[in-house]
Amino acid sequence: MKVLGVVGSMRKEGNTGKLVQAVLEGAKDAAAGLRTQLLHLASLEIGPCQGCYEVCSKTPYKCVVKDDFQSALARMEDADGIVIGSPLYFPIPSRLVALCERLVCLAYFHGQRGHKGAHLLEDKPCAFVVATGGGEAGNVFRYLFEFAMATRMNPVTVKHYPYYGVVGRGELEKDEDRPLEAARELGRLLADALEE
Repeated sequence: MKVLGVVGSMRKEGNTGKLVQAVLEGAKDAAAGLRTQLLHLASLEIGPCQGCYEVCSKTPYKCVVKDDFQSALARMEDADGIVIGSPLYFPIPSRLVALCERLVCLAYFHGQRGHKGAHLLEDKPCAFVVATGGGEAGNVFRYLFEFAMATRMNPVTVKHYPYYGVVGRGELEKDEDRPLEAARELGRLLADALEE
């Protein structure tokens, strides 16, 4: 089994990446033989949807825009589970917005035009983490949750606030909510979902 961690931050060494890595560590601890991989959106060029609706509606999940979107999509498709991490922007970074909107557009036309077969990400367990400097993460989680629903993924939730996933504020090691530990637990829950 393989879990892909998608780091939506433009800072490769920031808190978002640390939280995603902690989820991957928890998943590896819980499932023998599980492989993990990181995808840093900061290293990719992914532009916004160009609105080529008549083109993308004819060929399921084949975007005609030539950039790194297709390689990111291939890695997401290849994974058995996905972790998505985002910092709090307004509400999320533009490159992560672009990835989400292009995937949702392709998923929409897959369903609207009656294409046969499952969606590429259908029923994949996914987990969310959000890094903030202290602000409220609810809008980020709701955005990611709606994205998961639109692409038919299966979000793994936690039994404590904010329920959608794990939030880390400021210096993660000093955060009294112990987000790195919570992220590892989220990884274990993700591994359990993969086994089901």
